[in-house]
Amino acid sequence: MSKYVDAGLFVLMAFFWGLNYPLVKIALQYQSFATLTLFRVLFAIVFSFAIFWKKIRFPKDKTDNFNIFVFAILNIVIFFTLWFMGESTVSSGLSSIIIYTYPILSILFSFLFLKEGLNNYKIAGLIFGFIGLVLIFANQIITRPNIGLVFLIIAAISWSFGIVFLRKYLTLVGSYTVNSLQFLYALPLVFIISIPYHVVNVSKFNIEFLLITLYMGSLGTAVAYFIFVHLYSKYKASEISGFFFLVPAISLILGYFILGETMSLITYIGFAVIGIGIYLTSVNSTKKEIGHKIT
Repeated sequence: MSKYVDAGLFVLMAFFWGLNYPLVKIALQYQSFATLTLFRVLFAIVFSFAIFWKKIRFPKDKTDNFNIFVFAILNIVIFFTLWFMGESTVSSGLSSIIIYTYPILSILFSFLFLKEGLNNYKIAGLIFGFIGLVLIFANQIITRPNIGLVFLIIAAISWSFGIVFLRKYLTLVGSYTVNSLQFLYALPLVFIISIPYHVVNVSKFNIEFLLITLYMGSLGTAVAYFIFVHLYSKYKASEISGFFFLVPAISLILGYFILGETMSLITYIGFAVIGIGIYLTSVNSTKKEIGHKIT
């Protein structure tokens, strides 16, 4: 039963995150990437503490607090800041493709640093998943060199290292605590980053931006990130990372309804290829895995 519950939670998380992508494009019309990051983190703190307050335990161990701070830098400060910077300079399609190299990177890093097992089915699944991802965004890809590409690549690497760091150092701290405190510990750095951008552009601050950041901070971050931390604390990266290719696919569908983005035959082919990739990553092969399992 637990796996069915986790599957349901994953679908919710994928939808919440998928909706973030088209909303980011709208929000960046009104405020800078730094302001968007600041408001997302602020609302994430408010909603996370409001929802999970009774289950949050502030660690007494300085090492645990330091590890949560490092996780916050990787998972929130660097990832959010560089993702929003990158998406402000390139198409949303290209942004999604680069950001969602992280399922591949996280499995690779988990194999290298955590010695997690890997088999041919999962490798093939990741390849199919990424090819499908490229196909569904083929009509939106802009390949001109741009500094935004560098920001997005670093963001994907930072997120992937964050997953390894979470599994290595924070699985025993508790999902409620790690999820909530990462936002709190990230806030001072995010605020400092926003200062050169005058924190808030008052002339363009409006109800639409406020509602978008309210959603992104609550369901799109506080709740979705808790599910993310819960799943990666419970399962190996090699077991669930392939499923994360669902998120950009959902974002494209939502972009069709919200932004009027079009879908073509190659888009539908991409959905099918992603489905094959997800199926392959979920296959429990009886063949010997590469590497060692976590003890």
